[in-house]
Amino acid sequence: MNEKKKKNHTQIIEEYIDHHGLKKGSLTSGSVKGYGKLDIVLISVHVSGFDIFLIRDEAVSNVDSYNWSQFSEVKIDKFALSTEFSLLGEKDITLKVTEEKPFYSQFENHNIKMISKKRKWKNKLLGFRSQNKLKMIIASTIYLIAILLIVVPIVTYNLPSAKQERAAVDAAKLKEEATEKENRDKEAAAAKEFNEKQATNKKQQKENDRELVTHTIDRLQKYIDNSDGQLIKIEPMTNSWDNVYAFVSDSFKTMPLSEKESWVNEAGSDIKNRIKGGGIAEDPRIYFVYKDQSKLAVPDTFNESYKIKD
Repeated sequence: MNEKKKKNHTQIIEEYIDHHGLKKGSLTSGSVKGYGKLDIVLISVHVSGFDIFLIRDEAVSNVDSYNWSQFSEVKIDKFALSTEFSLLGEKDITLKVTEEKPFYSQFENHNIKMISKKRKWKNKLLGFRSQNKLKMIIASTIYLIAILLIVVPIVTYNLPSAKQERAAVDAAKLKEEATEKENRDKEAAAAKEFNEKQATNKKQQKENDRELVTHTIDRLQKYIDNSDGQLIKIEPMTNSWDNVYAFVSDSFKTMPLSEKESWVNEAGSDIKNRIKGGGIAEDPRIYFVYKDQSKLAVPDTFNESYKIKD
């Protein structure tokens, strides 16, 4: 369940005015002579007079109402942050408010004589209004400290030495940034050059590999051409030359076993040496097969001799 939103003092007074049928007016915060200094007071100024509301424990605890007809004159004492009204007549009351405009218009409308107390500007400041020496000394000390806290940093900031120091710091920072940028640019250029070399080397390697394969295939083809028709073609089993098919003529099917073994071992060694010499495989394994890929002979475990499969 959401907590109920806490009402502010203005809302409390406005609701109280509505519920009790009081006249609505302009609300201002302030204090009343005779009330406690810590009491929360709001004053509603309207055409008939003004109502003073005292708030305690988030509720209105007291209301005093006054009519303009009860006053004949008012003494006005303006301070830096507030204005004091001493209303005189059938009743006397002294108010200190933060917003004085609503009062002035009503004073004029009800012919209440306004007497303004003249003060020097310094006597309007907090601590100087009562002309109490101790309060003035304390206030002067506080104002001086506040001024120093504001002025000293400004003066210090604008001293020639401070400006030179900031300029030196800015120059050093710019130099450091320029150096960092230069280093980044060098690193980027070096990386680009390295990648380009890698790509070139890779491309060259592929070309070299293709050239080696081409030359090896040419040597194998010459070997096939010189085999008196016993070899038909030699090709890798997959894309790798580590395992190779050597297709043979069907004439081997009727050849004696001893002749098969002799020819296969010799041809296997020749083919293997040509592939190794071409640099396209380190230890190729040769499989002798017929056109239908049925096996004639396969290399043994150590690839030193061949086993006839016919």
